[in-house]
Amino acid sequence: MVPRTWLWLVLSLCVGCPSVWGDIYEDRRAYKRAVFAIETGRLREFRRLREELGDYVLKPYLDFFEAKRRISSLGTSTATKLREQWEETPLEQRFFRLWLATQAKRGRWSRYLEHYEPSGGAEAQCYYLRALYRDGQRKEALSKVPTLWKVGTSQPKPCDPLFKAWIDNGGVTDEIAWERLQLALEANSVTLAKYLLRFFSDSVSAAAGTFYDVHVRPSTIRNIDKFRDDPYGRQSIVHGLLRYARRDPGKAMAMWQRYQTEYRFADYQRQYIEENLVIELSKFGNDVALELPWYSAEVLEALADQSTRTRNYRNLAKWIGALPVSYRDTPKWRYWYGKALIELGDAEGASVLNELASERTYYGFLAALLMNLEPALNQERLSIEPANALTLRGLPSVRRMSELYAVGDLPNARREYLYLFEGLEEEFRPELVFYLVEMGWFDQAVVAANRAELHDFLAVRFPIPFIDTFRRHAFETSIPLPILFAISRQESVFDPSAVSPKGARGVMQLMPRTARSTADKIREKQPDLDALMDPLVNIRLGAHYLAELMTRYDANRAVAAAAYNAGPTRVDEWLRRFSGIETVAWIEQIPLRETKSYVKNVLAGSYVYSQILGNPLPVLAAHERRVPSLHD
Repeated sequence: MVPRTWLWLVLSLCVGCPSVWGDIYEDRRAYKRAVFAIETGRLREFRRLREELGDYVLKPYLDFFEAKRRISSLGTSTATKLREQWEETPLEQRFFRLWLATQAKRGRWSRYLEHYEPSGGAEAQCYYLRALYRDGQRKEALSKVPTLWKVGTSQPKPCDPLFKAWIDNGGVTDEIAWERLQLALEANSVTLAKYLLRFFSDSVSAAAGTFYDVHVRPSTIRNIDKFRDDPYGRQSIVHGLLRYARRDPGKAMAMWQRYQTEYRFADYQRQYIEENLVIELSKFGNDVALELPWYSAEVLEALADQSTRTRNYRNLAKWIGALPVSYRDTPKWRYWYGKALIELGDAEGASVLNELASERTYYGFLAALLMNLEPALNQERLSIEPANALTLRGLPSVRRMSELYAVGDLPNARREYLYLFEGLEEEFRPELVFYLVEMGWFDQAVVAANRAELHDFLAVRFPIPFIDTFRRHAFETSIPLPILFAISRQESVFDPSAVSPKGARGVMQLMPRTARSTADKIREKQPDLDALMDPLVNIRLGAHYLAELMTRYDANRAVAAAAYNAGPTRVDEWLRRFSGIETVAWIEQIPLRETKSYVKNVLAGSYVYSQILGNPLPVLAAHERRVPSLHD
């Protein structure tokens, strides 16, 4: 039998060798049985399986799972030996932090203090300061608490005893409490903000309450007599005006005209309010002509975006020309500057757009469309050095990553990948990317290619997994195949196990409610959460939902993509605000930065996929040049 230390490497060089394949396959099965045994408390079976695995590359993970199970009983010498055993693996720091946190939870403060290593995490810092406090170093411990306390979100529960000791020792002042209240409101941590109101003295308590009220009820800003003309009151007014402006910037601007005559705002506050009012007015489609003492880059961009909407190309060129060079040289403003110059009859516009059209970006594709040029793909083939590939595949971290992926432990496989990538010499990164593609780990291959700056290897960065499933449902729904791929790449990079913080699931990141509604409409059984992780189910329902959006928005891919990301309700509102304008200008008016970026990436990705799949599509078809008009 081939020794297991060499088995993985032999397998990589001898795909199809029956005896080698059988050994590695049996090891994987035995490993999974051992993991299940330790998870269910069947220790005798676990130890038997562990011994049978010999020197299988994932054996350290079995030892880690066993150590984790009895971590509270591990003494310093055992923990140190285990840490040394897992040196140069992601298990080392992971185990040590777990062990150290256990010492704190068990009240072994002297041991925690002896072995503490700064990690940056709030929980670990709180444990450390509690250990200092218990060790008699109270003054030093309490002096470091304000930095931990003054954050905009609630800190971990282990911090509570430390904070209580600090508060009981008079640590909270009005200034400190106000600073945290401001941070909490900026983070929209309303529950935390309400809790903080108890810490203010009588002289500041009312002002703090008003600050809180104007956040949760922005219409409070209309009661001008509610605010004091002092630093606390003026800060509340600034916060409230801008909160109110997100709902009704016109009324907020009118309120500002009253406030600025009756309150002694500092110049920087006036500038800040007026800049942000300009930006909010612009988002709602208002034509803004406010004269400011000076214009920040953000305001100049808002005014330029307004000019793209109104087709005022003279103003557009003026605002772009006033931008700082770092802004002006981005693809976005190069495109709009070139377009503005062409519309104004300036020949320089053509050279600006011709140069931009040589780049593989969303704006490069738009420039090519405007200039009647073939969009540039700038594609390269990934070149692999056989010697580097052999060396890479023999690395222990690569072997662990591969086996973890093979047994379905994606979280630990990702940890191994991240650990590997950080220490990998640049010359081996193309081989790593290629190997991830071979493994079928497409989402990680795309991430690795981007991190390694291998941007021109489109076959890697734009993979085509589940091609038969995508083809079938593209045909069934009459959706262009490239946009199905572009949406899925943007949503999950084709990861069937992906679950978003909001609960969207699978390859096309469907929300369960949307999936159930779509299933009803096509007369299919409603999927449960597990079914949504099945690419066959997920892609089918995602394609039908996208088809529904395409029908709703006159087959305009940009608008449908926006609705897929942000929801039809929001998109309908944006269409009403900016009815019937050019699609490229409408995209610039999208208020949500995430959705704006999403739509641009989907359109660019759709064009790239159309070339890869041999199904050419324009960046924008003729019927997509303007967004549909909606009316109440």
